Amino acid sequence: MKSHARVVIVGGGIMGVGLLYHLALEGWSDIVLIEKGELTSGSTWHAAGQCPHFNGSLNMTKVHVYGTELYPKLEQLTGQAVSWHGCGGLRLAQTDEELNWLKYVEGISKLGGYEGEIIGPDEIKKYHPFLETFGLKAAFRTVTDGHVAPADVTNAMAAGARKLGAEIYRRTLVTDIKQLKSGEWQVITDKGTITCEHVVNSAGSYCDVVGAWTGHNVPIANMLHHYMITEPLQELIDLEMELPVVRDPYSHAYLREETNGILVGPYETETAHVCWDGEPPAWDFESELIAPELDRLTPWLERATERLPLFAKAGLKSIISGAITHTPDGVYLSGPAPGPRNYWMHCGASIGICQGGGAGKYLAQWMVHGQAEINMREFDPRRFGNWASKDYTAEVSIADYHHMYYCYKPAEQHEVGRNLRKSALHEKLKAEGAQFAQIFGWERARWFDKTGKGEDFSYRRSNWWEAVKQEALAVREKVGLMDLSTFAKFEVAGADAYAFLDRICANKIPKTGGIILGHLLNDNGFIESEITVTRLADDRFYVLSAAAAQLYDLDQLRWRIKPGERVEVKDVTDDYGVLVLAGPKARDVLAQCTRTNLDNAAFRWLTAQEIEVASVKGVRALRVNYVGELGWELHTPMADMPFVFDALMKAGATHGIRLFGTYAMNSLRMEKAYRGWGSELTSEIDMFEGAMERFIRLDKPDFIGRTASLNRKQQGERIKLTYMAVEAGDNDCRGNEPVYLNGKVVGLTTSGGYGFAVNKSLAFAYVEPRLAKAGQGFEILLLGERKKAQIIAEPAWDETNSRLKG
Repeated sequence: MKSHARVVIVGGGIMGVGLLYHLALEGWSDIVLIEKGELTSGSTWHAAGQCPHFNGSLNMTKVHVYGTELYPKLEQLTGQAVSWHGCGGLRLAQTDEELNWLKYVEGISKLGGYEGEIIGPDEIKKYHPFLETFGLKAAFRTVTDGHVAPADVTNAMAAGARKLGAEIYRRTLVTDIKQLKSGEWQVITDKGTITCEHVVNSAGSYCDVVGAWTGHNVPIANMLHHYMITEPLQELIDLEMELPVVRDPYSHAYLREETNGILVGPYETETAHVCWDGEPPAWDFESELIAPELDRLTPWLERATERLPLFAKAGLKSIISGAITHTPDGVYLSGPAPGPRNYWMHCGASIGICQGGGAGKYLAQWMVHGQAEINMREFDPRRFGNWASKDYTAEVSIADYHHMYYCYKPAEQHEVGRNLRKSALHEKLKAEGAQFAQIFGWERARWFDKTGKGEDFSYRRSNWWEAVKQEALAVREKVGLMDLSTFAKFEVAGADAYAFLDRICANKIPKTGGIILGHLLNDNGFIESEITVTRLADDRFYVLSAAAAQLYDLDQLRWRIKPGERVEVKDVTDDYGVLVLAGPKARDVLAQCTRTNLDNAAFRWLTAQEIEVASVKGVRALRVNYVGELGWELHTPMADMPFVFDALMKAGATHGIRLFGTYAMNSLRMEKAYRGWGSELTSEIDMFEGAMERFIRLDKPDFIGRTASLNRKQQGERIKLTYMAVEAGDNDCRGNEPVYLNGKVVGLTTSGGYGFAVNKSLAFAYVEPRLAKAGQGFEILLLGERKKAQIIAEPAWDETNSRLKG
């Protein structure tokens, strides 16, 4: 065994091998994979090998599509045989909301680059003559997806990686990982030790154990999953075509042809559980199965025979029951682990066979080039914090498994694993009818329901509409109050704090008391983070970012500190609660609760002061907000938040104060054309493409990404962000809807919402730069209908910012 390598990947399943192959394709040499048994001997070998295209995420769709395009070519590329079955697929819909889902995914298919169509019940028999169509409204037919033998594609990619110079050590057990003072990683095995620059945890069912060696929390659960295969059937022997893979919400199962028999894999909606009582498998567990539990599957197997009667006509040939890894949100972990650099996660895939190729490609791009060609945020392991405990992970992963074929409507979330992080106002807001959503463990109010019914989740506008309208109009016409304690909050301090922030931020750092919107770019000039920087003193700054970016931005800040730089970054997220007070009457309300002079001359827009509110000292009052009205963010010591809240509500009673949530905030920010990190602004986009030119100061002598930004500006934009009014019906843009001009796709939306104060449906969309001009018309595909849209040049509300500055 060699003693040094550039990269060591721990784990030889399809995820680890897929990454090894693509790192080699990207040109990296001196890369090693270590597997304790044989390749595929964990969960990969017994997987069903499904490779679907149908997916509600555009980035995940790109991962899947890449795999289905790669696998049929692997034999030619590597010389290793691969048994690919490009039989297509049918996703069945039996409710109106499931049909809406199919219509939304139809738009994703146009952007993701695969052939798909919605067909009616009468057409299904044309593609699957044995399927019963009772209760169905439609099916989504995909043409080029299918299934593959997992060991074939894994070993083919391994062969390709070896040909490109990668090394694979089988029958070698990794026993520990340590970081050296140099920043390198030491991978200790039973056959020697390798020191490397990068280490990748791709250990499958053991990835949480491997992560624990270095203090990393890896939220995966090993779920017990079954599928069974019948003896051959004469009907299938005689059939000239191969049946498409069916995904059926009625039986909660996938149904397909396999060696002239029928394969059925149910995801039971109750009784599912983790393997081995939640403990990791033994180290010598290899190429083994777990005792099947057929009794618990009976209801779903019976339904499968109703949907596909052919399943009942033959005896069972084999029963596969084994562990598959599952994360709480069903999405694999791929990207940097929080903390020290160059420890990567690449694990937790529950549909790993389809994803192994694409997941490996895009993580390899990230490792080699500093970013991938797709937005990797939904895969980033740092979307989970330490609040994702082992019990939480098991509970929510089981719920996610139970809902594998359930149609989650927009904004609908799991009901388990909740109330992990709550602001000091949680119970007060709950008493006011707050409808909470979970974001990075926090409970945050979406809207306030006075009826007690709760939200009717839907792809179309539903029972929240009128309440949210009143919340938004209260902010525009009177005054609103919102709990936004979920902000990620950091203090940056030290003798070099100013120089540090000036070096990492594209915008100019403010004078003491000032506030700026800043962006952290990578070396390629693309947007990594969006932050708000408030200068509390010459050497002390208060930095805010998105709730979901807490660990991500903590890394972004700490990783950019140079050796010897006198600066400290401290996470103070839990120390402060945040109240957003906004609206024409905001000054009148706050004035009743503080002695501070709030006049424009004394407290200007985009400035901050530490004030006393309702006898609570140390309130950081920032005259800035995300709704585009006169107002303040009041960053209050968390324990004192209820006192400030009560005082503001009492003072605001005569002014018509109203609580508002994130639904209203989205409406308000759309009216002001405020961009969102993670939607409009991502690591795929530069500042010019994102129409953020006013926030990048190219006249600064140097900042991270400046040289690349200058080059990108000279090269010209590939795409351009635009702001549109949409002639929508009963639903608004959510993001990733295709934009058409003259019948051709020329762009895609990134987010949208209805502006109640302007009575317009609004959206952001990226389009070809030549089309990004005011008045240009388009069509946007919204739930199967093309709706007219037109670019508008200025924000729909208060384009001069006079209300903010008032």
